[in-house]
Amino acid sequence: MVDLMKLILSNSFFIFPSQKHKDVSEVKLSVFFLLCLCSFLITACAPKVSFQIERPPVQLVENINYIEVGNFQTLSGQIKFPNETTSELSLIFKGTEKLLKPSISKLKSKNEHGDLTADLLRAALVHELSLHSPYQLINTTGKETGYSGVLPDESKVAVLNGKVKYAEIIIESQEDLSYFTNVKNKGATLEQSFLTSVVSMGAESSGIGFVIATPYVEHIAALEVEFSLVRKNDGSEIIPPQSFRTYFAQKWGGSVATSHLPIKIKNAIKKYYLSDEESSGSLLSKIDRAGLSFTKPTEYFARGFNLRNDVQVPQTPLDLKIRLGREVARQFTKQISPYQETAELLVQDGNSVAVNLIRGNAYHEAVAFLQALDERTAEDEHNLGLAFEAKGEISQARKHYENALKMDEGNSVFKEALTRTVN
Repeated sequence: MVDLMKLILSNSFFIFPSQKHKDVSEVKLSVFFLLCLCSFLITACAPKVSFQIERPPVQLVENINYIEVGNFQTLSGQIKFPNETTSELSLIFKGTEKLLKPSISKLKSKNEHGDLTADLLRAALVHELSLHSPYQLINTTGKETGYSGVLPDESKVAVLNGKVKYAEIIIESQEDLSYFTNVKNKGATLEQSFLTSVVSMGAESSGIGFVIATPYVEHIAALEVEFSLVRKNDGSEIIPPQSFRTYFAQKWGGSVATSHLPIKIKNAIKKYYLSDEESSGSLLSKIDRAGLSFTKPTEYFARGFNLRNDVQVPQTPLDLKIRLGREVARQFTKQISPYQETAELLVQDGNSVAVNLIRGNAYHEAVAFLQALDERTAEDEHNLGLAFEAKGEISQARKHYENALKMDEGNSVFKEALTRTVN
């Protein structure tokens, strides 16, 4: 692959002097497409495969068959911000970051609309537990008492309670921004247009130009829930009480370099809690909606697809509470229920049939095939471990990773796989 890149680059720069009559921009465009092709080939040849891996619960829950979603109450109090982290990129732009007033240094929960927040969280928990947990849910409405049919053994019933804190700040204001007038000339070359755009952006960022009051909206919210899971017959703790938090911080309009939050805190929220903001929603659903906008535009606008699902449009307080409630519910469900996650893992060059089965997500077939082999190489042992890990059988996966490492003690991939399953 390295030789291929050298060949492409050498051919690209060879074209330039021999065809001087060509426009410079056309040659640069050719080089760009060649580099994109090279990047695609490198990605396509990468040995990593995306796995849907079933993970066991984080906490050990014993002798529980039922879960009763109990009382969730909203409390007032302060919610801690996430750990402050500074990325290299933020250090580069640290001088341009401006803290707007009033600066937000604390998030305080209030009991206003507390019942609504608690009810939305309970609904999210019922949804997640219904989909992903092995437990039977009972008495989840919070209003009914008793059961229909046979009464369950209360020693096998877990009661899930929670203490909820929710804080929300919406700031609507305006800030003075500099704008630089740029008159486009259709006869300008690509290099001239690009240079003009760079000059305009530089002038605007330095404050040269027309100063105009520009409106903006900044929305900041946080949800913190302390969960307790106790046995119904005696109130004993099944797992220790745990607190989970999730955050939201987004600004629409104004300057991207300004905020009411300190840059370290906002970067931490974007990195750990809003990383999937741009990629939310499947590609297929977006294509379907785009088709609906052409075939049935009235329905498209009536359902709000032109606004509600666009990240450029502020969310309503109700939508935000639902979103944060679902995130916290997913975090807690992983503690007591098996869950699936996507992982990029390395498939080794072992038996070709088994490799193709694993890459095709046929994990059960790969396990059966590899176990039937008379002899397995270290790579086959590793791939057998991958197949077991993808099925959620971590102890079996660990055994085969250990076998692979015994056969090739210096292999870093085998060491990483064993460490991953031990932890």
